[in-house]
Amino acid sequence: MSENDSPVKLLSDFIKINTSNPPGNEEEAVEFLDHILTKEGLETQIYLPVKKRANLLSKIKGRQKGKPIVLLGHIDVVPANPDEWDVHPFSGEIKDGFIYGRGTIDMKSQTISQLLAFIDLYKKGVVPERDLIFLATCDEEVGGKYGIEYMLNEVKELTEASFVLSEGGSFIEENGFIHAQIAVAEKKISQFILKAYGQGGHGSMPSRDSANEKVIKASYAILSYKWPIKVTGVVNSYLNGILKGKTIAGVKFNTLKEGLKNKKIREALEENPLFNALLRNTVVPTILKSGEKINVIPSEAAIYFDARLLPAEDKEKFFVRIKKICGKDIEITRLDGNIPDPEPSPYNTKFFKGIKDIIKKSKGDIPVLPCLLTGASDLRYFRRLNIPAYGFFPAVFDKDEILRMHGKNERISIENYMNAIEMTKEIVGFLATCKD
Repeated sequence: MSENDSPVKLLSDFIKINTSNPPGNEEEAVEFLDHILTKEGLETQIYLPVKKRANLLSKIKGRQKGKPIVLLGHIDVVPANPDEWDVHPFSGEIKDGFIYGRGTIDMKSQTISQLLAFIDLYKKGVVPERDLIFLATCDEEVGGKYGIEYMLNEVKELTEASFVLSEGGSFIEENGFIHAQIAVAEKKISQFILKAYGQGGHGSMPSRDSANEKVIKASYAILSYKWPIKVTGVVNSYLNGILKGKTIAGVKFNTLKEGLKNKKIREALEENPLFNALLRNTVVPTILKSGEKINVIPSEAAIYFDARLLPAEDKEKFFVRIKKICGKDIEITRLDGNIPDPEPSPYNTKFFKGIKDIIKKSKGDIPVLPCLLTGASDLRYFRRLNIPAYGFFPAVFDKDEILRMHGKNERISIENYMNAIEMTKEIVGFLATCKD
């Protein structure tokens, strides 16, 4: 690669391509990646499900046929409002040792890291045991219809993968304490709309039959309902791994099972947004739609809810509960559609052990823990097919950096990014040795 193809410049240039989804328009970003790969002598295939939406696949052939290993990255990003940022979100600006821009964390830096590791393996002449696939997809941020869902229907070998690596986990630093989280599961998306109808009219003459009052009452009932804590195996391992021996609310934490019996510890865990989301279903209103004029009572009102359920939860039972909470005056429209509800990936595998060994070699004896992703990723499509799928990007983030991910001034430090590239190369080198 030339100096113009330095990792920092590649990421900066990649960020400059606005792939906000909606609308996506990822074709230009795919062409950018395609140019890099073909220049290095690798063959590529571009898939366009619809105009301007594109996916890219490149393969290094292995010694054995079938059951490829997949390096998966999505190239779309969530929208960003330039007025809220200190720099333009699609400038790729390099400032004070950081690369700024929408997608630096989610997940263009990881996509470029995997791309460079893939190219590095090819240029070294390494023949992997299994076919190694670099896959860049569109449309992840709004469900994956034109991205991973389309590719799984078009490319049969993807459905037969032996392992998939993508986003979801990383190194987390808090108060000088670092641990590695490898995402092996995620919560179920169970979004819905509450809608009510009533008598419209002039604001000076309200009726008892009010659409607004109905949805507000139902929403309050949902928000007042306390979903029970249910500890999953993954969450038990994770929280015990990061909290054991620490003092929480003045009490020493020994185990999660013991801690939840202590009122002070339980309340402290519930007040932490992440820990609370790991331990129970979450249901939150995100969009309110109703009247258009201050003195007009609307005849229709709606509130959209984003619900995330623990992996073992039954969606049908969940919606029976929601209906009971809301009462008879509310119409409930489910938005979960064909969204897959996978089981967690096992983490007693050679893939987990191999990645863990690389982490320990680099970072020392830090906790390396399976974790539950409270959001969603394209990995759910592979887990639905019982394909082991882990989310891990070997970069270090603290709470402040994580909060920038879908917020303003998203960034990654150059040092952090360069270190992540080197460890990604080690992980890809390990994956190339996996036979079964």
